[in-house]
Amino acid sequence: MNALKGQFFDGKSSQLHEVEIGRIDAATIRVCGGAIDRTDAIAELRLAPRLGRTARTLEFPDGARVLVADQAGLDAWFPGEDRLQRLVDRLERHAHAVAASIVICLAAGIATFTWGVPWLSDRIAEQIPRDIEGALGKEVLGQLDQYFGFAASKIDEARQQELNQRFARLTQAMPDASRYSLLYRDAPQVGPNALAIPGGAVVVTDQLLDLFADDREFDAVMAHELGHQQHRHALRQTLRSSFVLVIAALFTGDVSSASAIVVGVPTFLLKSHYSRGFEEEADQFAFETLATHEISPSWFAQAMRELDYYYDADDDGSMAYLSSHPSTEDRISAAEESGYAFVASHPELAREEPDYDPCIEEDICPDEEEVLDWCEDLECALERSSIPIEPVGSEPDPDED
Repeated sequence: MNALKGQFFDGKSSQLHEVEIGRIDAATIRVCGGAIDRTDAIAELRLAPRLGRTARTLEFPDGARVLVADQAGLDAWFPGEDRLQRLVDRLERHAHAVAASIVICLAAGIATFTWGVPWLSDRIAEQIPRDIEGALGKEVLGQLDQYFGFAASKIDEARQQELNQRFARLTQAMPDASRYSLLYRDAPQVGPNALAIPGGAVVVTDQLLDLFADDREFDAVMAHELGHQQHRHALRQTLRSSFVLVIAALFTGDVSSASAIVVGVPTFLLKSHYSRGFEEEADQFAFETLATHEISPSWFAQAMRELDYYYDADDDGSMAYLSSHPSTEDRISAAEESGYAFVASHPELAREEPDYDPCIEEDICPDEEEVLDWCEDLECALERSSIPIEPVGSEPDPDED
């Protein structure tokens, strides 16, 4: 077989030697040229993988190497060497194969981030003990108090006790109800907000309580946040974000970026960056919880409208409760539809709807309603309607004596 030409390096210096490589027999080769003359067993040599059309390296046991550009000759000498590499090399030379590999890689990447990461994150979240989640929640709450302007609540103790009782009624039938707690914070820089902290705590700001005119709006928002707690959304979303950072770190080499997730949880909670699926799941949980306690889900829609109006009127809504909750209008519509279903199954509670108008619904308009409220029964109302009304300033008729 013809000799192959190559460039030899002895592994001790950078000097290049032009050599020829020939086979003495099936198991031995000879390298000679200038001051180089050596024989080696083929079994002891290592042939580097192909890289396009660049010269391939033939490595010797003592560190020497020779660069050979004759790809076909090397394949003939080493027919069983790196068959997979030769297959890859052939595929790399075909445009259709390259295009297909790009599509497959993109599809695999999208599938990994869309389904793989969420699925694996949720499985990990299921295995995390509650006390570990609680420790994370305490750390997050400390960061909120220290870095995000959260301060002691200014709501008086009696009012807090009243709201605590409403919160307890919502949680009393839930699994692990004892681990849920309601915390109050004054946060003027954040504004009206409620946060489901990992571990079971729900933080509500004074500004949110001041915004709502009816406690049933408070019940609705608390039911929503309890939905996040029941499904461990904060922990699951945190793990999903962690996986994205870790995977990104693998590609960029910046492993330290993954640690940012720990200090980033408070910002995530304030911005409410839950997935659309998590929000819909928490909303549905709120509707069912409210209905169980004979409160119409329409109050959730009312609360959303109040928050939406507040932040539309506020120029600085960077920490808005609704700033990143997806499709606020769709969520309001879903709450209203659930409210209609609630009234259909509980007609006796129709008057408890936030938009109930007795003048339209029952033809009891303001003046007549005031009369009926003043009268103790229908007889009183009839007696009042039969009392003659004298014109103002008229003189009494003497004949009536």
